Amino acid sequence: MKKLLFSIAAAAAMLVSCSEKEITVPETGSGEPFSFHASILADKAQDTKTTLTIEGTAEEPQYKVAWDEGDQLSVVAVYADETRKAYQFTKGDGDIFSCESVENPGDIKALNVFYPYDKNQHDMDGEFGRAGMSFGMNAVQNGTDDATHIDGPLYGYAQVADGQASVAMAHASTLFDIQVVNNGDSDISVSKISMTAGEETYLMGGFQINPRNGELKLTNAKYYISELTVTDGTVKAGQTGHFYITTTPFGMTAGSELTVTVTASGEDYIVKKNMERDVTFAAGKVNHVTSIAVSPVASVSVIPEYMAPSFVSGSFDISVEADGPWTATQTEGSESWLHLSETSGDSDATVSVTLDALTGDSNVQTAYVTFSTADREAVMTIQHGYAQEVNGHIWAKANVGEPDMFASSPDDPGLLYQYGSKVGWNRENPEQAPEGMPLGDKSGPAVWAEENDPCPTGWRVPTREEVESLVGASHESVTFGWVETSQSGFLVNGAVLGLKNSVAKTATKDNMNGGIFLPCSGNRSKSHGKYQNGDMATMTTATRTNANNWDSYKLTITSDTKYVLPGDNWGWDGTNAALPVRCIADTK
Repeated sequence: MKKLLFSIAAAAAMLVSCSEKEITVPETGSGEPFSFHASILADKAQDTKTTLTIEGTAEEPQYKVAWDEGDQLSVVAVYADETRKAYQFTKGDGDIFSCESVENPGDIKALNVFYPYDKNQHDMDGEFGRAGMSFGMNAVQNGTDDATHIDGPLYGYAQVADGQASVAMAHASTLFDIQVVNNGDSDISVSKISMTAGEETYLMGGFQINPRNGELKLTNAKYYISELTVTDGTVKAGQTGHFYITTTPFGMTAGSELTVTVTASGEDYIVKKNMERDVTFAAGKVNHVTSIAVSPVASVSVIPEYMAPSFVSGSFDISVEADGPWTATQTEGSESWLHLSETSGDSDATVSVTLDALTGDSNVQTAYVTFSTADREAVMTIQHGYAQEVNGHIWAKANVGEPDMFASSPDDPGLLYQYGSKVGWNRENPEQAPEGMPLGDKSGPAVWAEENDPCPTGWRVPTREEVESLVGASHESVTFGWVETSQSGFLVNGAVLGLKNSVAKTATKDNMNGGIFLPCSGNRSKSHGKYQNGDMATMTTATRTNANNWDSYKLTITSDTKYVLPGDNWGWDGTNAALPVRCIADTK
C-alpha cells in the first residue's frame, strides 16, 4: 500500500491572535513533564482517525475509532502572558499523550492540538501556512484489497486548569471513496484520479478553525481540483478497486455537477453526478462515488518509430507491442519498395521490414506504416533512398528537416541549425530573428554532443576532414560543380558534390551522376538572427576552428569560382550562426 499526501494551508485565524504572537520551540531536554488525555469524537458525523473496513459491499463501511502506537501530536501551548510554544507529544498508555520537556507547565492556560505531527508546524510562516499548522492529509489506496487506513487531519482545543487538560479531537477533512469497476477481461492500471465541483467551488485550500468551539469556516481557498496520483492502481478483471481522495469540507448547490475523472491504462473515464438538491460534504463523512465502469484499452506501440537506413537495399526488424489483435497498413504506393513480413497479429510480434533499391540516384521516398488495434494506433516513419556512397563514405542525399528527420527531397533546404544544437530554425520572417534564438558569441563544447545531433539515428554531422574528402581540400583539387535550375531541374540553384567539376555540372534532378546535391539555403546571422545569403549553398561541420572558441568550419559555394572550403581555415559567422546540416552515416 502506498501513501498519498495532500496539503491544505491553514489560515491566520487558526490560532487566536497568532499573527501577533511568536511561536517558539523550546530546546530539547528543558522543562518538566506534562500529559493530557486526547479522545477522538465517536459521533458518526465526526468520525476521525479511522480504519475503514469494507466487508461484503462498499456501502457497509465500519469504523474503528482509536489511536495507534507511535502517534504524535503537535501541541501549541498558550501561556498566561499570551506567549506560545510548540511541542511534540507522543502517545502512551490508552489515550494519554505526554511530553517530557515542557517549559513552565503551571503557566499554560490552553492547548491547541493538531494531528498529524510535522516538524514544519514549528515554523511561524512555514510551508503549511500561518503558524505552520499542518493539515496534510494522508490517504492510502490499495487497489482491490478490502481495507484502507486513512489518517485524516484532526484538531482540538482545551482550556487548562490546575495543570489538567482533556482534548476532544475532531476531523478536518472529507473523504471520498472512488470505486472503479473493471468490466473487461484483463487487468487495468489506474494512474490518476481527479475530482472537481466546478470553478466556483473550492475543494482544497485554506480554511479557518475556531479552536474554542471546533467550528470550520471556508475561506479563500486556492484549488478547484483535488487530485490523487496513484502508485499501485492495478484493478483485476471483474473486480472493483477503491481509491480515496480527501478534501476540505465543501458544499454544492442544486443543479451543480461533481465531476470525477479516472485515468486508467492511458484513457480518461469521466463521471458526472448532478446535485438534485443542496449538498454539504462535511468533515468526517465517507462519500461513495460508485460505478465508474472501466474496460481495458487494447494499446499498441512500435520500436523504433523512425528509420532512415544507410543501405541501398536490405532488411531490418521492428518490435510491435500490442495488448490485443492488430493490423498493419502502409502508405499507398509504397508496396513496390517496402515489404512487411507480417501485416496482422494477436499480441506482441517481431516484424521484418524489407526495402528494395529505388530507381535512379536522386529518388527518395517516405512511407508511414500504421499499426492499429480497436482503440489505438502507432505509426512508424521510414525514409528510404537517402544513402549515397561517395569516395568511400555514405552521405545523405538531402539536408536535415525537422530534428531526427531528413527533408522531403534533395532540393528542400531543410532547417537551419546552430553549432552543437538540435533546435532547427526556419526561413520565415527573414527580416527578424526567430523568437528564442540565441544570438552573439559565446564559448561552447569542444565537440558536437551526440544527444544534440539533429541527424537521424545512424547518421551524424560530418567533420571538417570528411567534408574535405567530399569537395576537396584546396582550390586545385575541388570535386563539385555549380548547377542552375534552368538546366538541372532542381527547384533551387546549388552545387553537386563529390564529382569532378565537368561531371558534376551535367547532373540533373533525375540523374545526379552519383553525387549529392547541396541546395542554396543561406543562413541566419549570429549577431542579429536575420536570414541572409540565400544565394549560397552552405553546410556546417562538427569541427571547431580551435579549442578556445565556438567557431566551426563551414562550406560555402556560390558558383564554380566563388567558394570557401573548410581547408581555407575560415569559420563562417562563428558561434551562433544557423546553417543547414548534411549528414554522414556512422559506418559504411
